[in-house]
Amino acid sequence: MMEACYIQVLVPLRLEWVPVYRCPRPLPEGAWVTVPLGHARYKGVVYKTGVTPEVDDARIQDVLEFNEGLPAVSGAELKFWEFLSEYYLCTLGEVFKAARPAGKINGEQKAVNIMERLRQRLAVREEALTRKHKDSVRERLEAERDKIKAQIESLTRIPSDTPAPLNAGKPTLLCGPDRTAEYIKLCREALEKGFNALLLIPEIVAGEQLQERFEEEFSGQVHCVNSHLSDVRRRKIAEDVRTFGSQIVIGTRSSLFLPFSRLGLIIVENEQDMLYKQTEPSPRYNARDAAVMLGRIHGAKVVLGSPWPSLESLYNALSGKYLQCNTQVRPAPVTLVDISAERRKGGMVDRISRKLLEAAALVKGPIALIRGWEKPDELTQEAARLLPGRQVDILTLQQARLSDLRPYALVAVLQADALFPEGDFRADERAVQALAMLEEQCSGTFLVQTAKADHPVFSAPGSIVEKLLQERKQFGLPPYTRLIDTDFGGHKERLSLQPGRSLAKRKQELWTRALAFEKKTGGRARVIIDVDPVV
Repeated sequence: MMEACYIQVLVPLRLEWVPVYRCPRPLPEGAWVTVPLGHARYKGVVYKTGVTPEVDDARIQDVLEFNEGLPAVSGAELKFWEFLSEYYLCTLGEVFKAARPAGKINGEQKAVNIMERLRQRLAVREEALTRKHKDSVRERLEAERDKIKAQIESLTRIPSDTPAPLNAGKPTLLCGPDRTAEYIKLCREALEKGFNALLLIPEIVAGEQLQERFEEEFSGQVHCVNSHLSDVRRRKIAEDVRTFGSQIVIGTRSSLFLPFSRLGLIIVENEQDMLYKQTEPSPRYNARDAAVMLGRIHGAKVVLGSPWPSLESLYNALSGKYLQCNTQVRPAPVTLVDISAERRKGGMVDRISRKLLEAAALVKGPIALIRGWEKPDELTQEAARLLPGRQVDILTLQQARLSDLRPYALVAVLQADALFPEGDFRADERAVQALAMLEEQCSGTFLVQTAKADHPVFSAPGSIVEKLLQERKQFGLPPYTRLIDTDFGGHKERLSLQPGRSLAKRKQELWTRALAFEKKTGGRARVIIDVDPVV
């Protein structure tokens, strides 16, 4: 009789330990099993095998079921989960739950059950055909057998040949216009070698233009992952990227958890976007930075693209951590209107400058006015009075970033001062990023009204990167330090720590403190890493 072995099993719960179970036979890491925990049963993933229990054998429970039909979790996936858990201070169970939510597991189990029923029906037909029958009965059985075989073949995924692994080196930072053409070139090279490509976008609506372009270039090879997908479609995409190469996935941050086996290229478009940060629930991670680590695990090439990148990425490029590719950030060529100066000479009509009205008179087509603090109803009435007979759309900055601005003949930011919220050390950086993003999307005239025309974002855009980096260094802010936000029962604190050993030690101290706080109070502690990892 084979001696029982002990395995660690990940379950989708926030546990500070990985439970150990007794197993009657060896299992590979990544296999699926059903295990008891408390009064419930969970489908879990084998994390470690051949472990030595630290508790009495009588307290160790047995594995209840072997879910052999479920596709195994790869070693690369487990490494990625470990990174997210260790760097962003959360449990492996929380990462597991995010990567494999219950709906996804149930969908895969349904597919396994369907296949098993088909095989059972096929076995019944084949067994019946071994006996003697009338010709009409035999013909019916053969027809049923052939139909079931065809169904099984349609559901059976035959793996393609695995290409030789890559060693893609450092991530590349790609700035400025015409990035899409470079993305297409890189994707074509990856697909021709049999690799898959992942194109991350901050949100689906903002990436619709990019999606259309890629579907034109790579017909039949593009998968779009979003929250509107059916469980069946989501499972089909997971099966495809697990089994086949030469495909492109376009999706938001959750796409990082797809079971890639031939990942050769990761592109993060608009890498500076705040929507790449997952704040609730845990794991609280930055998808841009997680993508860099995922690329390192797979040996995939990583490209970070932006009209005006984050200072963290710019610093990494300038320091040699990232490769530089057109990292000379181009200031947005805007028509600037100084609101204060215009008011002094009577150049403002309520909230709209006469220069804006003159620019509108020179163009034909719709106009987009991007408001800041202005009330939409009042602004709509004012636009109707000053621009009679013209199509004028009033948008917030958020609405503008999600809209296709190409049809507008004129795009105007009415109060750019709203881009500089007080108390945010990233305000200047985000303001220039917002302007660069709008300018890039605009195919017509782009005009900006501001009462802060002497602000470096407008007066010295060519040297803004150097100025911002000097300020960050002077005041001990990222990218020269690491920020950690903590919240223990409403007591909030922001820590600024230097990278290196002290950071790792402090993170471990905070994690230990968070677990102790939760155990003592029953409350929930939050620890958020606010910057990119050193990879």
